[in-house]
Amino acid sequence: MSLFSKYLEGWRFRSSEPTFEPGDEISVFVAETNGTDGRAYVGDTRLTVEGAGPETVEKRVRVRVTEFDDSSATGRGELLEVVGESSYTG
Repeated sequence: MSLFSKYLEGWRFRSSEPTFEPGDEISVFVAETNGTDGRAYVGDTRLTVEGAGPETVEKRVRVRVTEFDDSSATGRGELLEVVGESSYTG
């Protein structure tokens, strides 16, 4: 194995459309809401967060993924808890 191969061992490219499995618990920032559900973006992946109302916008929340479509990079999840504030809110 060459020195270059050893150096690059374990490296992989990140996708702009990460995928999730139902049951995954992730932390995301809620970007917007329609009043009852929020929208979070992870790269180009879009998640609808059920139960994320206006009080969660620009907050970091923990979400359990309930469904996900790899082909369209969209999914749904349920709000578990608010875990933090955005550094942009004052």
